Amino acid sequence: MPKRSILHHYQDPVDLIWLRAAADLGLEVQRSTDAYAAYDGKGTLTISVQDEFDPDDSLAQMIYHEICHWLVSGIQARNHPDWGLSNTSRRDLVYEYACHRLQAALAAPFGLRDFMAVTTTWRPYWDAIPDDPLKDGDDPAIAIAQAGFQLAQTSPFHGVLTRSLAATAAIADIIRDHAPPASLWSVTRARHRLGSLMAKSEQTTCGTCAWAIAGATGLRCRQHKPAGKSAPVVQAEEQACERWERTLTSEDCGTCGACCRQGFDLVPVSPRDPFAKLHPELVQLRDGEQFVPRPDGICVALDGDGTANAPYRCRHYDTRPKNCRDFEVAGDACLLARRRVGLSR
Repeated sequence: MPKRSILHHYQDPVDLIWLRAAADLGLEVQRSTDAYAAYDGKGTLTISVQDEFDPDDSLAQMIYHEICHWLVSGIQARNHPDWGLSNTSRRDLVYEYACHRLQAALAAPFGLRDFMAVTTTWRPYWDAIPDDPLKDGDDPAIAIAQAGFQLAQTSPFHGVLTRSLAATAAIADIIRDHAPPASLWSVTRARHRLGSLMAKSEQTTCGTCAWAIAGATGLRCRQHKPAGKSAPVVQAEEQACERWERTLTSEDCGTCGACCRQGFDLVPVSPRDPFAKLHPELVQLRDGEQFVPRPDGICVALDGDGTANAPYRCRHYDTRPKNCRDFEVAGDACLLARRRVGLSR
């Protein structure tokens, strides 16, 4: 039989996405058994061949990991072998951990946190990273990861990473329902059409969410309301996103109290507000404006600590300022306050 000419060869589509990402960042990827992953400080990233990978490794994840190493090491790390980090000792382990946190933070919004997980011996650290990898804490890797995240928002990183993660997520959306449980694709997460990840429970619906607004034009979502624009329409029966919360009532205020503490800096009080005359000792004047102060973020009229035995309560609830009386439970300002104190996403 005549030998046929082969003009094309198959490549993993996600590998192609991340090879393009590397190229757009000025990195050339070479495959070799000489190193598992190494960077020469001159633009060449060497990654091992497929036969040397663990079953849950991928070229895409390896490239993504190295880009995150660059980000946490700083822009000038491009000019240093292995981003200026030691890969033969624990000297720079904090930067490895920072890289993990950054990987999780950047991939999570696309439903790819588990798909793009690290597969090294430091995996226990990755598995212990909380839902918010960049939240302030005692771990010294957090500040480094936060700086890396800020660098990731600049050009050219932001455009390249957003495009590549979005393209990977688009492929995941197609493959997920066809993948067996043992496939890495099965750990990707679908996204709600408004952008957030889907709720893990299919029983939660937009119609049962605290942040759904019932109006004349139908149900709208406060969680995805763009600044200065109307909240987007949702259907009551559609599966909710991960920002779903059960309906809130005034009974929940005792465990929340966000509007009376760090949710806002102060409470403006109109000169005609009866509160100013009834409680002059609680009202201060600044630049001609009256307000109720909040030292250390806590309103001077607030009692309790949010526990069952000491719920948050206003000492002057019945005569509270008009701004407080007008405050709507589960309204826009309520959501803003809860986000600021970490109770809502």
